[in-house]
Amino acid sequence: MMEIMRIKEHKLKTILQFSVPSIIAMLLQTAITITDGYFTGNYVGENALAAINLGLPILYFYLGVGLCVGVGGTMICGRLLGAKDTNKASEVFSQTVVTAGVICILTSIAVFLLFSPILKVLKADGELSGFFTRYYRIMLFMYPLMVLGTILGMFLRVDGKPQMCMLVSILSCVLNAILDFLFVGRLSMGVQGSAIASLIVQIIGVCVQLVWFFRPSGSIGFRRFRFDKAVSRETILNGSSEFIGEMASAISMFAFNYVLMKYVGAEGVAAFTILGFAVYGYSMIAIGFGQGLTPLVSVCWGAEEQKTAMALRGIANKVLFTIGVLFAVFFFLFGKRYAGMFGCSDAVADMVSAGFRFYAVTFLFMGYDVINSMYFTSCGDARSSALISSLRGIVLLLAFTFLFSALWGMTGEHMLAENLILHQFETAEVIRLLKAVAPDYQGFYLNLCEQPLTNVIGLALIGEEGRALRLSRAGLKRITETMQRIGHEKRQQLLLASVLSVCEEMKITDNWIRVYMTSFADSLLPRLNAALDVGDVSHLFVGSWE
Repeated sequence: MMEIMRIKEHKLKTILQFSVPSIIAMLLQTAITITDGYFTGNYVGENALAAINLGLPILYFYLGVGLCVGVGGTMICGRLLGAKDTNKASEVFSQTVVTAGVICILTSIAVFLLFSPILKVLKADGELSGFFTRYYRIMLFMYPLMVLGTILGMFLRVDGKPQMCMLVSILSCVLNAILDFLFVGRLSMGVQGSAIASLIVQIIGVCVQLVWFFRPSGSIGFRRFRFDKAVSRETILNGSSEFIGEMASAISMFAFNYVLMKYVGAEGVAAFTILGFAVYGYSMIAIGFGQGLTPLVSVCWGAEEQKTAMALRGIANKVLFTIGVLFAVFFFLFGKRYAGMFGCSDAVADMVSAGFRFYAVTFLFMGYDVINSMYFTSCGDARSSALISSLRGIVLLLAFTFLFSALWGMTGEHMLAENLILHQFETAEVIRLLKAVAPDYQGFYLNLCEQPLTNVIGLALIGEEGRALRLSRAGLKRITETMQRIGHEKRQQLLLASVLSVCEEMKITDNWIRVYMTSFADSLLPRLNAALDVGDVSHLFVGSWE
């Protein structure tokens, strides 16, 4: 059991004593996820990574149940231990574990029955659907065990044994890497192999932790109990913010996947998955600090030491801000190298790198949200905690996701597509063409790809090779004569056929780049019609230049 005087006199040391094992445990859980992603990406493919990401809202729901019941239960248990009532604390522990187990089993049954509707909403079919179904049919057995292991780990920390959690996590991480290598790398079992490895690891981890709580000499352990509605009500109320936080992650992940599938396709989901591993790693550090802080704060409140609890929160916030700065700088500079670990194509790696340039600043503030939400839960202020979680994870995030994607599309994806298209041409020729359009083009914020892509489509319209970018006067005349002879509908068809021809010539196979080029051709049509009406396309397609 924790001594309140030791907490007061050695605040930072006590936080680190409880948080570092929790952080290591959470990072090892992240390492398990990244290891799964490494073997899946390198031995199965990008579509398998995308399919697994499509189902992550399912994982977040289970985590929400685990954190809601676990954090709520440990808060009550810590308060009882602070008041020296170990018998009642053990009853709360037993009721918490049983409640979580029942909820998770019922959830697995419900999700199994909803597989088809989930895939239909996400428009995931063919190979994606197959990967999704094969993986998550097994994971529905694993997730209840994962929740149970998480809750047992929380109570181990309340019991003053955070090192036990760390040892279990180290064992799980090493075993998972070995089994992934065996099942996915050697036996080529695909996504099923990754899921089976996770299931075996969770079974062993839970069994090791259960042994501790069956000891008769422990401060808390399994006891016969009568179901207490008041305890359940307080547990759910105090853990509601954590449930809201995880449900926010589930809903936002579902929204992200929907938007990515709509605007980019499976390649975008794969890129988002790889970027998400880094975000998940930082969030696990923040949650690890929160889990280390939670029992300390609840014990302080049970002992009427509110000022000490507030001081602990301040220290945790400062440490997490520093770690956030390090994460932001690292992934801003080395995002593409990090993406290359997962065996993805250069196009996907570039999407990850572009994503980090937008996202890096988020690392500075994410930890503050997590710590303060969990702090208010530990104090019994469920309303404030739930408000933080709701605004951060549901209200603002969903509004911005759908609004910004509708206004600007996938900005990073557009920038990347334009960059990849420009790299198909000689740099000197591109510069000469841009100078012919605007001599001071470097001083403007414009789409540098627009004119080269317009010219190459023009060359394709008359059957000429496009990489040279140069259109002769005779070429401009042929475009005018060819397009004036046909109606508006056939002009659109010819433009789209020209885009496909350009993609074949440049060996562009990524669907998301083809979608971008098709969209560009659609936007080109009204300007082409206007130029043909006056009989002069030289302002649209730039001819020979010096």
